[in-house]
Amino acid sequence: MIQATLNDCLRALIGVCLRMAGALAEIRHRIRARGHMYSRARLRRRLGIRPETPLTTELPQVGLRGNPPPAGSASVVYTSGTGGDPKLLVYCRRRLATVRWVFIESFMRVFWMLGVRRTSLYVFGPLEGDESLTGLLLSEKRLPSYLTTLQAPYRMHACPELRRLVEAYGVAAVRLWTLALSNPGVLYSTNPSTMSAFLDRLDSDWERCSALARDCVLNPERVGSLARTVTRRLGSRGYAERLEAIATSRTSVPITVWAPAASVYICWTGGYVVPFLDRLAKHLPAGRFRLVPMYSMSTETIATVPDFRAADLAFLPMAPGIYYEFLVPDSPREPRRLLSPEQLALGASYELVVSHSHGLRRYCTEDVFKVERFVGKLPDLRFERRRGLTYSFTGEKLTGEQALLAYARLRTAFPELSDDYALTCFPSQQPAASLPHYRLVIVHSDPWDIGPLRALAERFDAFLGELNLEYRAKRESGRLGGVRLERLDLPALRARLPDGGAAGLDSQFKFLPLYPRLWESSENG
Repeated sequence: MIQATLNDCLRALIGVCLRMAGALAEIRHRIRARGHMYSRARLRRRLGIRPETPLTTELPQVGLRGNPPPAGSASVVYTSGTGGDPKLLVYCRRRLATVRWVFIESFMRVFWMLGVRRTSLYVFGPLEGDESLTGLLLSEKRLPSYLTTLQAPYRMHACPELRRLVEAYGVAAVRLWTLALSNPGVLYSTNPSTMSAFLDRLDSDWERCSALARDCVLNPERVGSLARTVTRRLGSRGYAERLEAIATSRTSVPITVWAPAASVYICWTGGYVVPFLDRLAKHLPAGRFRLVPMYSMSTETIATVPDFRAADLAFLPMAPGIYYEFLVPDSPREPRRLLSPEQLALGASYELVVSHSHGLRRYCTEDVFKVERFVGKLPDLRFERRRGLTYSFTGEKLTGEQALLAYARLRTAFPELSDDYALTCFPSQQPAASLPHYRLVIVHSDPWDIGPLRALAERFDAFLGELNLEYRAKRESGRLGGVRLERLDLPALRARLPDGGAAGLDSQFKFLPLYPRLWESSENG
């Protein structure tokens, strides 16, 4: 207990330092916001952006998957591939350091502006490295220092010996044990589905999830000396009582029991993740926890950075070293149509175009943002959708917008289809099927009776025909098969995705209105 008290004292001191650094970072942020027009002109000259510089949707060629990165680079990372095949990008050490610093600076400013007292942070990232940008940012070559793991207990997962516990007890059990020991104040996951799936699993599989904590209390010899080592390094005051509460309970206990200091959680809120945010709100109620939306970032670029001055959190296009321009969605991609941030209209939507020193010149991200308001002369941007997300078997050109409208009509026609159910649509051309077709995928974390929802596929098919005349023509001519319904939970969805969803699914996969990658079903699917 003496060691746990010392750990908490050091955590408090680290928190003071981080809040002070956050105050300085906030001053720097506001100075940069005031001078953004000057810095834009300077950055444009440095990057060589001219009025006639063409727009592009292509990334610099890197090579095939599995090839080593070019000399002097840190790594090659892969996007989540929502537009087809994953894209490959080189991240040199300087580029990776810039992205990491924006991440750290944002958290420090959160700590300062929101007055977060317990700044220790737990990130729900992959315990094993993957080829996504999130995996690269969280990868560890060696176990970090003692002070680092006090502030960021999730980095203790880099300890090679912990892999033995993961193999024996599972990822969820190791996470729960680490969280109960360290009692962090802030929780983070890039995609809310990762955090939601963990908390849901505690309810559905408590016996297995609590097994490691139970053995540490009742059968410590099964865990060995590793438990004592990790406890000394991460233990926080009251950890023994928290582990005891987990070990002696036959049903799941709320987070306020095993991580009572947690008060803030941060995750992505854009796009189509509302069902997971709703589920998180049930575990982390608003009266007790504060949700801080994550700023927008893709593998290609940082799109926005957070701003805390307004009544609500704003997101501004002013990441360091990135030149931002905008294009009206669905307009021709011509240089003369580009707009600067101060030329945008309130309430309108625009596609983001970026340039930076890491190889992008007027790169069309295909991400569409809506202008919520202005902070000074900078727009507050909120992610809406992907531009022109389309799939076509025989010329039907089904778009994400059409799928989204069809989902809305489904929810109206079937009141039982609450926001707890996530919807997406996959094109499918399995060899056993006579015709290519689309699969309506309905995802829910709990078991449920399909009962009154059996007509979903037929109605969805009809709605698509009303919204897309080419789709209806192809259905009537027999060139497309009817929509098929898939009912899945999150683990089953992961298993159906290419590579079992291993390449960054937890951190990157988004439930887009149309996911344009062929759904290869099993023989019985």
